[in-house]
Amino acid sequence: MSNYMRAWNTWLRQPQTLRLRKAFFQIHLWTGLAIGLYVVVICLSGSVLVYRNELYGAFEPTPDDPRPLGFRATAWLLDFHDNLLGGEIGRRTNGVGAMLVILSALTGLVVWWPGVLRWRRSLIIEARANWRQFNWSLHSALGIWFIGFVLMWGITGLYLSYPTPFNAAVEYLLPLNESNPVESIGDRVLYWLGYAHFGRFGGRIPGCGRGTCNEIFKALWAIFGLVPAITAVTGAIMWWNRTRAAKRMRRLSFIKADCGPRRSLVRRAVGSLTATIRQACSARCRDG
Repeated sequence: MSNYMRAWNTWLRQPQTLRLRKAFFQIHLWTGLAIGLYVVVICLSGSVLVYRNELYGAFEPTPDDPRPLGFRATAWLLDFHDNLLGGEIGRRTNGVGAMLVILSALTGLVVWWPGVLRWRRSLIIEARANWRQFNWSLHSALGIWFIGFVLMWGITGLYLSYPTPFNAAVEYLLPLNESNPVESIGDRVLYWLGYAHFGRFGGRIPGCGRGTCNEIFKALWAIFGLVPAITAVTGAIMWWNRTRAAKRMRRLSFIKADCGPRRSLVRRAVGSLTATIRQACSARCRDG
């Protein structure tokens, strides 16, 4: 059997033993920990901002209060989500965060695969399991079911932060049609990247108007937008559990190593005392 076929069979049945998979796990682990807090705050703010137009409308300025607190809070949250309150630098930083989200999702896809005998289990949240197993199953199941959404938000977020490379790629691959110089296919692709990021599909999908259908999409985007935050938290909990378990194992190993010499000393002392008692008994028996 060739090395390729052997590696493929191992990937199908025991992927955890592959070095490449272990490397992907480390990348996934440390990338997730590095951007965990960032993912949580961006996802929470993004889910709220799905309804930013409604929030602006609810806190509409009046002659008595040209900038109501709710209006200013919504504007602040929007600036935080888009630019991290840092202007152009903040927007570029958001782009780096988006790239790390994409990296985390792709490595997570590799790490998720448990083998042909156990992959169905990794699709299910084990609600009746102990809390550690429940946490693991929640992370695994949500991660695989929503990986398409996570990648979509990562790619569209990267586009919104660094539009120039996307514009150049589209212009090269889908150049402007001279017969229709107003809007090209590439332009529509770029528009849809923006629509997809915010869930703005009402009036843009055939049969989906700006009423109920649009509100359903917005509600789904607001709810689904919380999933990356949940996976970030559950992933951090898994890492913490592993760290605590490793510390306990090291402590037990130290105790065992420390007790080993003491046990030997006790055994030698008991053996010496036993030998002395036997010698004394023997001598007494001879004297008697």
